Amino acid sequence: MQRRRANLLLTVIYAISIYWVAGCTSDASITITTSIPNPLIEQVPVDIAVYYNDEMSQYVHNEDLGSYGNHTIDLRSQVSIFSRIFDAMFASVTPVKSINSSEGQEADAVLVPSIEKFQFAIPEQTRKDFYEVWIQYRFELYATDGSLIHSWPVTAYGKANRLNYGGMQSEKSPALREAAQWALRDAAASISFSFVRQDVVRNWLQQRIAS
Repeated sequence: MQRRRANLLLTVIYAISIYWVAGCTSDASITITTSIPNPLIEQVPVDIAVYYNDEMSQYVHNEDLGSYGNHTIDLRSQVSIFSRIFDAMFASVTPVKSINSSEGQEADAVLVPSIEKFQFAIPEQTRKDFYEVWIQYRFELYATDGSLIHSWPVTAYGKANRLNYGGMQSEKSPALREAAQWALRDAAASISFSFVRQDVVRNWLQQRIAS
């Protein structure tokens, strides 16, 4: 009887171990869909054309973490988030298909956002309870003749506690999604404030408004 109980206990422990390992190596594939509140920012009185290159508008990050699984993070919704911010920031916004597009010739300048770096960390790597996402953007402001006015980086960060979704590793997708959503919201807030804080941009704005 004792041997049977011992064998049963070993079987249960083995089954739990297999389940845990399977959970640790599970993949995560998420599509980011998020919303932001109505931006409460002072409008900049200029007309801006905005160009999203293919990498920005079709951005999907895929990374194989080996024993921790393959992770795919779809950030294509970032374009709609930035578009909403820009609509609130500027007097008018015109989407264009290139920096030198004729569609943007009536604008005061062309704004070009792009992703320079995307990183994320999962609890299995950091030994902490948080999923974390970092996105480094670059914003470039061009005159309508194609000359660069200014270029500056914007770094965004988001995190989510896995304990909010239960302790099992199968819950990694919603936690990672939340971390990415917070990173996009952080990016939206950062660009809305950083634009007029750039010395070069501020000087350009003063000259543009005075002319």
